[in-house]
Amino acid sequence: MKLTPVKVLFLIHSLEEGGAERVLTNLLKMFDHSRFEVHLCVVENRGIYFKEVPPQVKIIRLFDQILLSRVLIKLHVKFNMNWYLRLVVNLKIRETYDVGISFLDSAYTDFLFFLGKKIKRKIAWVHSSYKTYSNFGRFYRGAYKKRITRNRYGKLDEIVFVSNDSRKEFEEIFGRMRSTRVILNLLNINEIINLATISPPVKFNTKVANIVAVGVLLPVKGYDKLIHAAQLLKDENLKFKIRILGNGYLEESLSMLIHDLGLENEVELCGYQQNPYTYMQHSDIFVMTSISEGWPTALCEAFILELPVVVTDCSGCRELVANGEYGIMVQQSAVAIAEGLKQLIIKPEKLEYYKQRAAARKLIFNDEIILNQVYELIEGKSGKP
Repeated sequence: MKLTPVKVLFLIHSLEEGGAERVLTNLLKMFDHSRFEVHLCVVENRGIYFKEVPPQVKIIRLFDQILLSRVLIKLHVKFNMNWYLRLVVNLKIRETYDVGISFLDSAYTDFLFFLGKKIKRKIAWVHSSYKTYSNFGRFYRGAYKKRITRNRYGKLDEIVFVSNDSRKEFEEIFGRMRSTRVILNLLNINEIINLATISPPVKFNTKVANIVAVGVLLPVKGYDKLIHAAQLLKDENLKFKIRILGNGYLEESLSMLIHDLGLENEVELCGYQQNPYTYMQHSDIFVMTSISEGWPTALCEAFILELPVVVTDCSGCRELVANGEYGIMVQQSAVAIAEGLKQLIIKPEKLEYYKQRAAARKLIFNDEIILNQVYELIEGKSGKP
């Protein structure tokens, strides 16, 4: 007797460049589509990852007009005015589901409740650290915080966190919820390793230290500090090349900073790269200078490729490097970042040591285990507290 597949709706803001978006498409590609019928609702019809979604997944696009979407969500957040938003959501999402998952928790998680009985079990996935990232903290306060604690988080059937740090910070803001669990991000390790073997589109100078950073060009990534750190390294006559892979609205201002400091030969903004792994494979050092992270996908991928890492002391990074056990962890300043990079540039024995530590750390990543944890979540089986 053939079992009826569990029907799942994933909800995400967009499929633009980002760690959570990449994790979701990895997940969808590895899903057992005979066991689960998967639909994907994308709020804003934009993003580079649409082509990564497998054909078995039905895509529902809520808004082509991005400005309209943002106005409506702002009215919902600030004034709890959402009748039109509810109407659009229910007109576009007509089917019923066993499970609805807001894969990147935000105000869009409320859409699961707009759908009412169309969603039997409602789950949110938290990829960020809400306490240390000011962009979240400035919203989660006062009457709005009380409202979402009661009407969103207090009513969800489950909340998933990508790290223990992320769960701890969430609970410090909202308190403990009835059912939570931690599931690490699925990485699609075989694909990472295969793509890393492809020759990079640029030539790497093996006589200098090649350093790579991966992530969207947003303030939370701290790339201005990285560029100032590069200036300090150049002042010490160290030979290096930093490549930053990612798009974002800070591209122009970061380009100007690189120009003003005369670092055109030392720092390059490479834009979004569909295959960042070939750049990482040919680099000597991975650097992450974030102010806040949930469970940074790019850092996980650096460990998979056994890259020595330098990270700033922030949630997510701190947990992944185990307070400096598996990588160099520094304070969030240009001076500290420069000193961390310098150690690996001038000391080959230290570079080799942290390469070995990266190889040890990658053992925590297991796609099969993580995929089974996701299946257990969807099927309502209890996870570890």
